[in-house]
Amino acid sequence: MKKKLVLGLAAVVILGLVGWTAYEMRSPDESPSASSLAEFGHLAQSLTGDMGKFTLSDTATLLPLDKELVGPNGTTTLAAYKGQILLINLWAEWCAPCIEEMPTLAALQKELGGADFHVLPISIDRAPIEQAQAVLGKFNAANLETLSDPKMQLMGDLGFIGLPATVLVDREGREVGRMVGPAKWDGPDAKKLIRALIATGQ
Repeated sequence: MKKKLVLGLAAVVILGLVGWTAYEMRSPDESPSASSLAEFGHLAQSLTGDMGKFTLSDTATLLPLDKELVGPNGTTTLAAYKGQILLINLWAEWCAPCIEEMPTLAALQKELGGADFHVLPISIDRAPIEQAQAVLGKFNAANLETLSDPKMQLMGDLGFIGLPATVLVDREGREVGRMVGPAKWDGPDAKKLIRALIATGQ
């Protein structure tokens, strides 16, 4: 288990550094749906308490919606969720903080999940999707349906280095903001942020 943890952390750091470099060096032309911070600036007043470390996007960049991921019924993409506000959470079985915050994500989905909003965990483990789903069930998050990115490409595409990593996405598939590290996603601060974005209709 210790060896798996070390290898997993090493892979995350290497892929994350490569992805972060590419993410930071991308040109405006690579972000066809970019806009100014004013796009989501009205949400700044909702970043209180536990959401104090949440960073609003300065360019509402379109996520790689066509990136192939593994779902319970086979290959899928983020484009399948377009039209909903998403809270995408990148996690791994060997990441203790990921497992610790997972029940709060499950509680958030239970309370606010529906036609407008969806919590979407994405495992970056190489383990089969069935194993990843079983892990959620083991740690009080059975109501969440995880996807899997066994090649860990999405983490690099989004420029993340550490886990857990969470991205809030609007209905058009654009990044609203992000957070690295665990958070209490079922707390009043997180729910205030989510409700504020739902209310805008974006």
